Amino acid sequence: MTVVTSLILRQMRMPFIILILGYSIAIIGMTLTPGVDAQGNTWYMSIFDAFYFVSFTATTIGFGEIPYPLSAAQKMWALVTIYVTVISWLYAIGKILSLFQDPTFKEALIRNTFSKNLSHIHEPFILICGFGETGQALTKTLTNKFIRTVIIEQDNNKIRTLDLQQYLVFVPGMQGDAKNPEHLLLAGLQNKLCTGVIAVTASDETNLKIAITSKLLNPDISVVCRSELKEYEDNMFSFGTNYVINPFETFANTFGMALQSPSLHLLYDWLTGVPDTNLSNPIYVTEGHWIICGFGRFGAEIFKHLRNYNIRVTVIEPRQELRDEFQSKSENRDCDFILGTGYDAHTLTLAGVENSVGIVSGTNNDSNNLSIIMTACELNPELFVVARQNKKDNERLFKATHANLIMQPSDIIARKIRTLLTTPLMLEFLEKGSKQDQEWANIAVSRISGVIGNSRPNTWTIKIEEATTRALYKVLKYGRMIRIENILQDSTPNAKTLNAVPLMIKRGNQTILMPTNEIALKLDDELLICGTEDAKLSMIWTMNNIHSINYIMTYEDMPDSYVFRKLFTFWKKNERRKKPRTQLTHQNKPDNHL
Repeated sequence: MTVVTSLILRQMRMPFIILILGYSIAIIGMTLTPGVDAQGNTWYMSIFDAFYFVSFTATTIGFGEIPYPLSAAQKMWALVTIYVTVISWLYAIGKILSLFQDPTFKEALIRNTFSKNLSHIHEPFILICGFGETGQALTKTLTNKFIRTVIIEQDNNKIRTLDLQQYLVFVPGMQGDAKNPEHLLLAGLQNKLCTGVIAVTASDETNLKIAITSKLLNPDISVVCRSELKEYEDNMFSFGTNYVINPFETFANTFGMALQSPSLHLLYDWLTGVPDTNLSNPIYVTEGHWIICGFGRFGAEIFKHLRNYNIRVTVIEPRQELRDEFQSKSENRDCDFILGTGYDAHTLTLAGVENSVGIVSGTNNDSNNLSIIMTACELNPELFVVARQNKKDNERLFKATHANLIMQPSDIIARKIRTLLTTPLMLEFLEKGSKQDQEWANIAVSRISGVIGNSRPNTWTIKIEEATTRALYKVLKYGRMIRIENILQDSTPNAKTLNAVPLMIKRGNQTILMPTNEIALKLDDELLICGTEDAKLSMIWTMNNIHSINYIMTYEDMPDSYVFRKLFTFWKKNERRKKPRTQLTHQNKPDNHL
């Protein structure tokens, strides 16, 4: 018995008893009260007639007196019946209305509906804890990839907005406290189809509790957490959390890419951005003096990367304790620390904004950050501006400032988690790519831009195994050589080259970055590829269709049927006998088919 049914029966027990007693008394009374038939004889209603009369009387329909006009005694009892049954119904209806207004019942009804929706999911799903800005951005990006998600959020108003979202797949949501293990279990933590838990609430403490609960109750599940404080991050890892994402550290690392190589930063932005959106332009950071306004978690991370390149930095921060700590470190002796807010011209002038090349507006207040940008750009219009945008609602305002780089935590986290879940090899590729030189990054950007057009590419991974690439796995197992250039060919008769670029091949512990087309593929290779959506679909189709594999190897449209394939081979042999020897050379196009 469900909780909803139990609550209904418990609350409606007394109204049911009163209704039954009221009807019983009214019906028995009508059967015992004498009446007069058409001949003037005394008669008594049958139980059925009495039940019929009481039913339409109690519901105030007032059908009439049956089967004969009522006697005075029957009329008197009918009056008693009316008041008894109507009052009973009013009491029962009142109880029903109060039941539907009861918060406990409404919560039970909502959870019962959620449980039914969860039971209708028959494919793997990811449990997202927290439906704030980060959770909403993440849900949108995952559902666009047709990845099933389930939401648990404490704020019921945010859960209600799920009905207003136009996701490509249905997303069930439950109001609940993700710190409560019972609520996590109700949300599907131990469901056999739940493949991962993502904790992206605004509280590091809550995210830590979610990580602990998830790993204790379902040790094999993947857990991804958001964390902004180092102590919580270390604690999460100690409980086996698979990934911990710090938005400030993540953005600072991408900023470090821009300092190291504009092409490397461009590569990161293209490959981790939302597919099919406009390509971004390269960002060039000139050498010189920088100003950081706000020396919290974000400002400190940016400061660390600037100092890695021996760039002189002036910090503006109103907290004295941070200044004392800053000046106590010997490595900061050539950097200035000014007590102030940074959104007034006097402080910025004192910091040397007129002769600076860049400014970081990094406080935890969007209004202050906007003021800093406006004031600084009035004093020096040529500044390179890095802005921290705390609230998603202020996106238009920050775009209007034309800041060169904007850090929005929810977008940063959603982008990295999307990459983790959809193309996990991408992070390894970017990590190894960051260690390459400027020339490598330039070549990589050039190769990618040559095939993707004006939109950010789709990225996908392919592992050469029987389950996912049946045809390719089969031909490689038989010893046939397939090169990268072969899988980059369209299997249609026009045999065009696909708009795709292989980024990396992972072969055991070995990785090959930006592999050339001549490299031969092997069983169990993992390929990271970027390109258009059409190229992705064509490549996946070719790798799973033996006819298509044969075609890209020979450029001959071999029939699928065994009989027609034999006839085709016989016809080709006869054709070749008729041709001169000089016409028989056909390199790299073997005739053997599977």
